[in-house]
Amino acid sequence: MKIKKLSFRSAFTTILVIAVCIGMLSQSASALASSSNIAIIGGPVVQNGGTFPTSGGDFNSMSFTTMNRADVNAANLALYDTVVLNVASPYYSGGLGCDIDNLNATQKADIVAFVAAGNKLIIYDSECPTQDYSWLPYPFTTSNPGAYGGTGVLTIVEENTLSSANPISPYYIDNATLGTSTDAVGDMNVMTTFDSHWCLDMSGTNYLQQTGPVHTYAKYPEGTDTGLIIYNGLDVDYMSSSYPSGGAGAILQEIWLQELQQPFNPSNLPCGFTVVGLSLTPNVATNLVGTSHTVTATVADQLGVGQPGVNVSFEITAGPNVGLTGSDITDAAGHATFTYIGTGGVGTDTIIASIECQTCPGNIITVTAAKTWEERDGEIPEFPTIAVPVLAIVGLALFFNRRK
Repeated sequence: MKIKKLSFRSAFTTILVIAVCIGMLSQSASALASSSNIAIIGGPVVQNGGTFPTSGGDFNSMSFTTMNRADVNAANLALYDTVVLNVASPYYSGGLGCDIDNLNATQKADIVAFVAAGNKLIIYDSECPTQDYSWLPYPFTTSNPGAYGGTGVLTIVEENTLSSANPISPYYIDNATLGTSTDAVGDMNVMTTFDSHWCLDMSGTNYLQQTGPVHTYAKYPEGTDTGLIIYNGLDVDYMSSSYPSGGAGAILQEIWLQELQQPFNPSNLPCGFTVVGLSLTPNVATNLVGTSHTVTATVADQLGVGQPGVNVSFEITAGPNVGLTGSDITDAAGHATFTYIGTGGVGTDTIIASIECQTCPGNIITVTAAKTWEERDGEIPEFPTIAVPVLAIVGLALFFNRRK
């Protein structure tokens, strides 16, 4: 058997292909996480009707544990990557019985610290009376119709990995059927007081004709994309423990599944709309000193409809470029922009966008974004995402060209 000597070109190509493969493996190893080890405070049963499925289909790849309310503490929470706060879990079985105050102040603080550590919290309060969420880092109150068994209108405001109105999307949610064929929307709890950190995914009008956010998310701590909180105010009477249950109940199950499958730390959710009607994107970004950065403010109503002709003020209130200001008028889609060059050196800017409240004249609504500037000198640039497949194609092309 004749053994060929590797030329410099072939040796280089082989090394290149190996390096590319290692790069691909590295990217795969750092893929975004979804929930895998889940604790449900109070268990999966909802005392007012419905049960969260924990087995069958994609749920079989996840581990679920019922956590008694008495066992909620920092050490026990640390065993999981996701905690579900089932506010309507039966009190007699270790649940909360529709009273969040069955958790004490220390337990609530431990839950917040759990999120701050880069984990996920999902909150359901189906058919419960109004709860006190002032203990959350971003507090809110709700309008709660109770068990009317009515129908309502559900609107998907933001296209993302939690929900989509596009029937060909893998994240599609049939919001129309859910609103007309179940009481999930008519009996839903919607936010009535707002914190700008809550991003709007779905909103709707319940039996009381109250329109507001019903499916929202927030990134915590502020200025990061590590911990994730999801609030779901939909009624879950039609949610079955069997998966898939079929019919309209399967739509509720799909929302539940996509909440668990939602990546976190980071989530990469866009937060294109906030519950206060003003959003600022990108919420978090990093650039090299001396380059330009643009943020886009979006002014929209509770159904995600852009509001034109609104004056938006921008100001950098902290960081190396503190003091820079600007303003813009929203276009037909409700967008206004602010661009500046990071000449102030390294550090993190706090950028604030503000408008006068459209429904409460005299009150100012503000949202913030964080911009981190890094030094140019001595940097080791990262490969762009596109570089890996491009290098693979180039390397393989050289390899096969040599063999011709």
